[in-house]
Amino acid sequence: MRPSLMIAAVLALAGCSIVATHDEYTAYRAVRLASGDEARLTAMANYAQNYPTGYWSSEIRTERESREQGVWLSSNSTREGLELYLRTYPDGTFAEQAQARLTAISSVSEHREVEQEHVAEVTHAQAQATAEERRQWVTRAATFWLRTLMGIRNYGQPISAVARSNPEFSQAFGQEPAPVCGPTQCLKHYHSHYAIPVPGATRIERDMHMFLRLRMDHGRVERVEVLMPNKGFSRWYEIENRTLVTDEDPEQRQQAIEWALGRLEPIIAELGVGGHGIDVIPEPIDPISASDSAASEVAADADTEMPESAPLAVDATPQPEQPPAEDSLEALLAAAAGVDTTETTEAAPEVSEDSAMTMVLPIGLRALLLRNVRVVVFAAGEEDYGDGYDGFYIERARD
Repeated sequence: MRPSLMIAAVLALAGCSIVATHDEYTAYRAVRLASGDEARLTAMANYAQNYPTGYWSSEIRTERESREQGVWLSSNSTREGLELYLRTYPDGTFAEQAQARLTAISSVSEHREVEQEHVAEVTHAQAQATAEERRQWVTRAATFWLRTLMGIRNYGQPISAVARSNPEFSQAFGQEPAPVCGPTQCLKHYHSHYAIPVPGATRIERDMHMFLRLRMDHGRVERVEVLMPNKGFSRWYEIENRTLVTDEDPEQRQQAIEWALGRLEPIIAELGVGGHGIDVIPEPIDPISASDSAASEVAADADTEMPESAPLAVDATPQPEQPPAEDSLEALLAAAAGVDTTETTEAAPEVSEDSAMTMVLPIGLRALLLRNVRVVVFAAGEEDYGDGYDGFYIERARD
């Protein structure tokens, strides 16, 4: 046998190629021209997998073996590192361990993603619930105070006696937004800003106000009013239904009034057992002065927050006398400068000549006489372009 053939036979038995093919050379050239460490490792893995006995296999094997430990140590703690190791050493010493770690990391990551999605869903649901709750604050306020005020059984008595006999009312009235109290009245002011989307336009900006006014005569509680200015039943309908109400449109205005009545009448019927309907022409509503309105307004979330519940009835059984809570109505009255709730004389409401000339009678919608208490729901008339109060009041019936 010729020497060349003998050498070829020996090399063949040793598992080495004598001449590299074009494809093998291309794979090896990719190793030589790799522009980065990761690219070189990837190119070597590709060559080793496709040409395990190739012309440059020994060179490639030696470098890969010398670098494997370092690649593993630098990449075994992250998903990206483990993926790099398995890509460059698919049959490496630590391949099984790397796959196990990658599976564990993937499981944790998937679980975390599921948790994050759940948190996002819960956060979105909470945001929607908060928006819905804020949108319905007028309903909560109106129904809460109607229930609470109809639960009072001692209208006409001194404010201190009313506060002590009705602790739920006293506590709720004293909570934020804090009322502003004087010798003849206490005024509590709820307020929020809202916007109504309008097709073909941006939106219409509105404000919703609700006043709770406690009226006193010589320190005795005679009447409590819930007043919604600017034809507030229409604004109430707008804020909750996100639908514009044009007050000059009789049909839209009537729809808003009937909608508001639909929320108040069931409560009156529920708590007015034993009473009977009466015809009442409400007197003009004393306007709330700009100074009183400004003094009672706060810009806080408490503006639209209501106590959780209201009593259906108040237990008139005498209770041991307790010191008033700091935010109760009794404590507020006691702290009002120059106020004596047992000996005050009522001053006539300050009404300008202009407002007196434009003052009109509200429309009596529903009225109920329950023992010595009169409950009246009213709305501003079409011609009322002043303060235009809608709302209800509960007062001691003197006749």
